[in-house]
Amino acid sequence: MFISHSSANRRRAGKLVESLEAAGVAVWLDADDIRFGVLLGRQLQEAIRRSRVLVLLWSDKARASPWVTVEWLSAIQLDRFILPCALDATPFPQCLSTTLFVDLRRPRPEVLDRLARQLRDAPSGGSQLTPFARGVEAALGDAIAEITRAQFAVLDLLVDDPAGAPSQQQQAADLLAAARRRWPLDSELVNLAGYHAKNDYLLEHWDAVQAGRWPARDARLVDSRDRFFESLGVDPRNPAALNGLANTLLFQREFDAAAFFNRSSIEAARAQGVRYDAAEQDAALIARFVGDEPP
Repeated sequence: MFISHSSANRRRAGKLVESLEAAGVAVWLDADDIRFGVLLGRQLQEAIRRSRVLVLLWSDKARASPWVTVEWLSAIQLDRFILPCALDATPFPQCLSTTLFVDLRRPRPEVLDRLARQLRDAPSGGSQLTPFARGVEAALGDAIAEITRAQFAVLDLLVDDPAGAPSQQQQAADLLAAARRRWPLDSELVNLAGYHAKNDYLLEHWDAVQAGRWPARDARLVDSRDRFFESLGVDPRNPAALNGLANTLLFQREFDAAAFFNRSSIEAARAQGVRYDAAEQDAALIARFVGDEPP
């Protein structure tokens, strides 16, 4: 079992490990030096891959932790069973909101015994996620297509005519703002907000990016990453959100995590019967940093 937790809840995670191991459950809890500075290094990937169940210790601090978010998202991509455990009243991500959970706000012995039994009896394979469906009226579909074209035009101008890119980015910003005022909760518009923040970063640091010396610490990248986290909390197998997250993580120099979510985006698209050309092109770029062959 892999215990996913916020460092703020580490003491409670340690006590849970003691109880589970006493009940005969094999548990993996990351060491500080494995997590330090890395969202999804290869050791963490392998630990989740080798585990049958990811125990998600959920709290307000866990919700705010990029490590925890990356871990439970990774478990979903790897088809691992997730057992959510509530440490406080913080709502679970929407995709896990209908999953049975264990209330550990008051971890009485009988509750811990029941948790150990549930872990031993947990099925192999992924969890049953909350179904996702969205209605797309014609006007929303047209708006998404127009914003997408405007965002790709920004990238083309960065290569061919950098001086014209800022005005194109402003046009994309205006289109996105108008659409989000009309459809503030639409997950695809949240994705486009993530891509917009990433493009803001590219405009600001284009010369450094071209020179291979791009800054990894930038508020635009954090905003971009968090928009993709938000979208994936609703639909964790959205190819565009997965690859957008991969793009953002690449610029944050989280190379292993970028490769993982890029591969996940390609696999999610294939599962839907489509070819994701942009993600496959990104795979070749990411492979240069991690030394892997593109999928």
